[in-house]
Formats: sequence, C-alpha cells, structure tokens
Amino acid sequence: MPHPNEDLLAGLYQHFSQGNLAGVLALCDDAIEFHVPGSSPFSGVYTKDTFPGMVGQIMQISAGTIGERPVTIIANDDHGIAVLDHWLERDGKRIEYRTDHLWQFNGDKVSRWEERPGSMAEFEAAWG
Repeated sequence: MPHPNEDLLAGLYQHFSQGNLAGVLALCDDAIEFHVPGSSPFSGVYTKDTFPGMVGQIMQISAGTIGERPVTIIANDDHGIAVLDHWLERDGKRIEYRTDHLWQFNGDKVSRWEERPGSMAEFEAAWG
C-alpha cells in the first residue's frame, strides 16, 4: 500500500501533466521553495508566487512540448523522491533526459522541491 505522500506526489504530477498549475500549487505549503540547479536562465530558487512565471517561460521556450513521466515515486512522512523522464522540443529537435525530484513535506503539503538531473550536461543543453 502506497504511503499517503506517494499518492500526494502522484496527484501533483497528474495536475502538472494536465497543465493545472493551480492544482499543483494547492498541494504546496505557502513557504515552499523550488530549487532549479545549474547556470541556465531558469536556474535559481523560486517561491509559490514566482514559480508560475518560470513555468510559463519554459512552456514558451519549448512551445508547450515539455512533458514528464514519473518512473518511480517513493515517499515517507518527511521526504520523497520521484525519478522522471523529461522531454521537450527546441529548435525542431526532441530532447530527452532523466531527472530526480527531491521533496520535503510539511504535514499534508509539500514544502521544498529540488531538481537533480541525472546528467547536468543534458539538463543544461535542454534549458541553456
């Protein structure tokens, strides 16, 4: 039987796949931080207020082609990890990479998200 936080993350990814950013943010603590690594234009730390703007920019750069599929989701009361396949198109080329999302929980909300790409070079090439 899955941990309730595994179900929470599965629901969050379902919202994202449907373009329902409000549904994603409803599962987030007001003080959440979103951490994007590297040196791309999207690298940095985002808040619940600034995250939607960044998502809008990546949708624009990828012409709405970004997608992700959770491969594995594991969570307990405090932490979770999701292994995902990501894809997008840029300049007529399909780009694919695998990444991990690390999560922290505060009660029944997520309070921290950190992206950890399997290959920083692929991640930077996708978003640089």
